[in-house]
Amino acid sequence: MAHRNCSLATLVNLASRWTSDVRGNVAMMFGITLLPIMLAVGVAIDYGQGAAVQQKLAGTVDSIALAAARSHDDDQLRQTIGQKFLDANMDMYGPGVVIQSLIVEFDDETKTVTVRVVAEVPTHLMSIAGIDSQIISSESTVSYEGHVSEPVSLALVLDVSGSMGWNNKIGTLRTAATHLLDKLRTADPDAIYVRTGLVTYSNRIRHTETMDWGIDQTRPVVQSLSANGGTASTAAVSAAGGWLRGNSENAQHAHQAVHEGEEFELHRFMIFMTDGDNNNRSDDRGTERQCDQIKADGVEIFTVAFEAPRRGRDLLEYCATSEDHYFDADNSADFLAAFEEIGDRIESAFLRIVQ
Repeated sequence: MAHRNCSLATLVNLASRWTSDVRGNVAMMFGITLLPIMLAVGVAIDYGQGAAVQQKLAGTVDSIALAAARSHDDDQLRQTIGQKFLDANMDMYGPGVVIQSLIVEFDDETKTVTVRVVAEVPTHLMSIAGIDSQIISSESTVSYEGHVSEPVSLALVLDVSGSMGWNNKIGTLRTAATHLLDKLRTADPDAIYVRTGLVTYSNRIRHTETMDWGIDQTRPVVQSLSANGGTASTAAVSAAGGWLRGNSENAQHAHQAVHEGEEFELHRFMIFMTDGDNNNRSDDRGTERQCDQIKADGVEIFTVAFEAPRRGRDLLEYCATSEDHYFDADNSADFLAAFEEIGDRIESAFLRIVQ
């Protein structure tokens, strides 16, 4: 019996050692396979961050090129305008981003200015593999023959219903819309190309700022937005559409001296956002009819759903000029990114960019 117990103890000991060895092997194999998985995830995350920085940098480069084109006859400004813009926008690129080079080249023969910027963006997970940064670059060429911009008229239709107070969505809207307006002021500091208007709504129109030059009348309203009430979008969309449809905005821009004797193309935009459903389905139908008329008149409508339910998303998809004019933001970061992209696209229409 003692011999049997000894054998059993030996077997248990051997089994325990085998299990330990197997666990050790599994742990080692898991560690070996985990590293490339982490690197793959790290590459995706870091490259995503780099792409976001590049998008923001591209907008700044376009703005520098436009400002440089306007300043082409001022030798002193030719030397300083680029660095001023970079310094003013460094905070938006994120921590650790370093501008390696800035080149602003004027070609007075072709009457163009070319701006090139190279930046170093720090990595996080890719540093495991010894890659501490990635290099990104952006380039833009703008003509300074004649006027260098095409005019823009933009109307904002913003939902400030009670649900926008949840999780400080109203604060995110203030940030996103303010940044977009500031981007337009940077591109048009003299307020001679850009006109903006604003309608806020809940279950009724809460505030209107009719179309006017620049952003000084709309920006303070955006920064003071507050949330309460239900949701009814028809009247707000109708009001903004009334400003943009027809020839009234074209006539306003035609009176600007910068367009005298020259052909120009007016770009008319609406940004329509909501985070919810209209309280009454009749408002869905009414809003759709308004959107049909606005789009038929040639106005581009961008729409942004901010954590909106299905009906709200369906309405915004319907109203958007095209599939790529509709943005479905599931969180604050997506919402900010949507307004950033819309701002870049409006700016691109505004700038007379050669390449």
